Amino acid sequence: MLKILQKLLIGVLTFFPTIALAGVPNGTWLSQPQIRFYANRNALDQVMRDIQSQGYRLVFLDFRGVADDVQEQVSQQARNHNLIPIAWIQSPQYRRLTIEQIINEARHTDGLQVDDHFFANYSARDFEYLANQYRKFIFCSIQPFQKNLVPRYGCNQIDVQCYTSPTFKQCLNLANQLNAVVSLYEKDTFKYRTQIGGKNFNVFLWPYINQRISDTGNFR
Repeated sequence: MLKILQKLLIGVLTFFPTIALAGVPNGTWLSQPQIRFYANRNALDQVMRDIQSQGYRLVFLDFRGVADDVQEQVSQQARNHNLIPIAWIQSPQYRRLTIEQIINEARHTDGLQVDDHFFANYSARDFEYLANQYRKFIFCSIQPFQKNLVPRYGCNQIDVQCYTSPTFKQCLNLANQLNAVVSLYEKDTFKYRTQIGGKNFNVFLWPYINQRISDTGNFR
C-alpha cells in the first residue's frame, strides 16, 4: 500500500509541476509611508494579520523618521501575529549613520537588515564590527552584482534582489549558489514564485495580493 501511495504522489507532482516548485513565503517589506498610513488609520493590527495569513514570518520595517512610540507599536503588532519585526536600515549612507546608530535604529525590533546601500558604502570592517556588536538577527540583502561583497560570517540570512525579468534566471542561479532567499519585486518577478524550486522568497513591497490598498502606494 505504501509503495502504491508513493507512486501516486510522484504521479501527481509530475502532472502538476507547480505543486513541487512553488516557493515558500519568507518576508515582506513595509516602507515608511506605508507604516505611517496604517498607523494613522489604526490599521496596524489588520495589516499584520494579512501578512501572517499569507504565510510570511518576517516583516522588514523602514522606521526612518517614525516616532518612537509608533515603532514600538508596529513591532509589537507584528509579534502579536507571530511575525518577526526586523528594522530595515534604509540608505544609511545619506544619513551618515555610524554602526552604533544603525544598531540603535533596531532598538524596538528583533533584528536588523542591511541592504545593497550598506554594502555599497560601508567597508567589510564596518560589517564585522556590526556583527560583533549586535546580538540579534542580522539579515543581509544584496543586488546580484554584489556577490563578492557577501560577508564571510555574520549574516543570519542572505537574500538576493531578483527584481527584473531579463536577469531573473541568472539571479536565481546566484541565490542557489549562495543558499540565499530570493527577493521578488511584486510589479515584475513575483509572478515567478512558482518557478523557484521550493526556495524561500521575499516580496518587495507589501501589499502584493489582488485586493490592493491603492491609497498606500508602493514606495521604493
